[in-house]
Amino acid sequence: MSAAAQRWCRATLAGLALCGALLAAVPAQAHLMAAQKGTLNIVGDAAFLVLSVPVSALQGVDDDGDGALSVAELRAHTDTVRSQVQAGVKLHDSAGALPLQLVMLDVAPPENAPQPAARHLTVMGRFQLRAPAAQPAATVAAVQSLPLSLTFTLFGTAAGERQQDLTITRQSDTQWLRLMPDHPTHALLPSAGAVLAEYVRTGATHVLSGPDHLLFLLVVLAAGWGWKRLLGALTCFTAGHALTLLACMWGGWSAPAALVEPAIAATIVGLAAFDQWTRRCARPLHTGVRLSLVFACALVHGLGLAGALAELTRWAPGSEQLTWALVGFNLGIEAAQVGVAALAGLLVLGLRAAPKGWMQPLEAQRVGTMASAAAMMAGSFWFIERVALSI
Repeated sequence: MSAAAQRWCRATLAGLALCGALLAAVPAQAHLMAAQKGTLNIVGDAAFLVLSVPVSALQGVDDDGDGALSVAELRAHTDTVRSQVQAGVKLHDSAGALPLQLVMLDVAPPENAPQPAARHLTVMGRFQLRAPAAQPAATVAAVQSLPLSLTFTLFGTAAGERQQDLTITRQSDTQWLRLMPDHPTHALLPSAGAVLAEYVRTGATHVLSGPDHLLFLLVVLAAGWGWKRLLGALTCFTAGHALTLLACMWGGWSAPAALVEPAIAATIVGLAAFDQWTRRCARPLHTGVRLSLVFACALVHGLGLAGALAELTRWAPGSEQLTWALVGFNLGIEAAQVGVAALAGLLVLGLRAAPKGWMQPLEAQRVGTMASAAAMMAGSFWFIERVALSI
């Protein structure tokens, strides 16, 4: 028997042993995997998959329309279910998709249920990793280190079935993923450079797509500061939420969204009100006072950013990947903030250079006052709305 065939046999036996151990470790009809949870363990030159899929994600298999899958329905539609699972769970390497092999399917009905039907299907399978075409004799360690990505599209129709959590392991490396319909593909155990690049994009996208963060930036810009102090304010904002991110991602801190979201809206109202008050003061306050206030607001925003980051991916505390993810996320946020500030500055310069001299210092101050007032109104609306939703 060739070496490749021996490796395949060993991996297959290991997969069967793993599945058997899982089956033996639980009582009959108990859940092998919690709903919408799963694991992908990379062992040798294979990846072993166990996950729980909502039945509502499958088409044409629920004969009685009760939203659950019975043993009889599973037996009648085994091939259909298997093909849909293979199409909805794909592991990719540089050469394309790897086929899902040795798929085993099981329904896990609720305990003491009168009928053996379940709303989730347990799937067990195996992906055979492959060496690149240029290195057909690559070692197992080399094959394991090749970049992989996972695509999952088997999301259910119910509100609570629109996400899938997966734990990825490879020797001592661990990665936690949350796949959602708008983000169904993730890189698995990527390199430090790939993690940094991915989270730079994620951080920038989060700022540019978040109206509350953009509005807070508007309030910061509305102060009419010069570039040096403005960059200082943006840096204070980044440093503040970076500190909270570190505490949440490494220290395990957390706060309920019902408190964080209204608090973020309150920071917008508070900073805008502070700016309105300082404009009416005969003697302007020291720059450090406003920078300290921006930093304090950033601590609150960091709680929201930590929640958004945790929804996408979670790395083991203290891991190298978590470090690079936090660095990239903060760099992306800072880059987006500087970009927004630069565009706003160019707009103001263009208006000041207009032939009629529009947007001169007095008009600029009025525009800043109007911007702060608008931010207070929007922030107040969000605060009331978010408090009402949390009750």
